[in-house]
Amino acid sequence: MKLISSFLCICLLVLVSCGEDQSKKASWKSGDEEEVEIPEDFVADTIAIRNLFDELTFPDTVMYDLLAELGICDTVKDAEFNIHKPPCEPRFYKFFRYKKDMPWREGFALEIRAGVEEFYLRRFILFERIDGKLTKTQGFVANLVEQHTTHTGYYDLMLLFRDEEAGSFVVKYSWDKDRYVYRSVEAIDGYLVKEERKDSISNVVHQRLEENSMFF
Repeated sequence: MKLISSFLCICLLVLVSCGEDQSKKASWKSGDEEEVEIPEDFVADTIAIRNLFDELTFPDTVMYDLLAELGICDTVKDAEFNIHKPPCEPRFYKFFRYKKDMPWREGFALEIRAGVEEFYLRRFILFERIDGKLTKTQGFVANLVEQHTTHTGYYDLMLLFRDEEAGSFVVKYSWDKDRYVYRSVEAIDGYLVKEERKDSISNVVHQRLEENSMFF
């Protein structure tokens, strides 16, 4: 019943928030949620993401070593294909930095292709080396569509969550102390959410994502 009611709320809010101007396709940009001290010479930048899992090799050989360390894929060349543990190749795994200049061995985000382990959606997982061991710190059933630079060095993440009933949501996450926190929904089905409606819609979408277990 909760799923149905939250879905209806989203539909009603979207009609009010996005229906007046369907020409405004999402660029995922939004303002700051709170006042923070930002250096005067800092200029935010946007990093567009297009991940088709079509690279033939990893851009850095250390990525193969990191996958082997995690033990989530098959390191044996020409081994019989197994979707539960596919080869450690870029057609299944994509690395991203979530903090500028962070060494790959110290931490990274990993996007896993849909279908791996028979999971039908992409997953976006953050790893950090803690006490010498790579440890999962956060996970999302989503894919990265954009990053925004910040003065802290930690990128804001724009994650796209898919929903069989409600369409898709692009959600902004920002670094807070030691983890990423949910900030706001930026777009629904490719259309920007109006600023004056973000708070109400963001609360409903967050509830929807929790009910669908889109975080782990």
